[in-house]
Amino acid sequence: MKLADWLQIISLLAVVVALLLNYRQARETAKQATEASKQVTVSTTMMRQDAYRQMTNYGANFNAILFQSGDDLLHWFLASRGIPTGTHEQNLRHMFMFVRMDVHESVYLSHKEDFLEDSAWEAWRQVLLADAATAEFRAVWRAASLHYVGDFRSYVDSIVAETIAEPAIETAAATRAPAQRGN
Repeated sequence: MKLADWLQIISLLAVVVALLLNYRQARETAKQATEASKQVTVSTTMMRQDAYRQMTNYGANFNAILFQSGDDLLHWFLASRGIPTGTHEQNLRHMFMFVRMDVHESVYLSHKEDFLEDSAWEAWRQVLLADAATAEFRAVWRAASLHYVGDFRSYVDSIVAETIAEPAIETAAATRAPAQRGN
């Protein structure tokens, strides 16, 4: 064999080795790109959830002022959203349920996005069911349901429809005698 033949064989082997290394590098790059795509998806989802939580927290923090205000501001707020109004105590209970619905929606969406374990969701779902069984929840939900995202609204509507056959649970405050309420 001539020197030129040996050089061709060596260069052919070098090309094969280079192709194998290039293939390996391309596979690693593809893995990195896939992992980066997953991280972007998680980051985007977390940013969306954080934005929603900030919106919910802002509303809840703002609504806390209404709990501390006189009855006029609370009455105005509830009436402006079509929520039934009554005595100051009834208004406070309706406002509490309105704020509570924000919390229920936040927990529901966290579960839907797989940020909440099933066992935690099931425990919270029992809280939602207990709230939905109250007369205050039903009264507020009829007026406030349009303030919530469609999936949550459908979910709560189905719960309310299931519990509508049962009489609403009267809260202790609603069933106390007037003398016990301080009237």
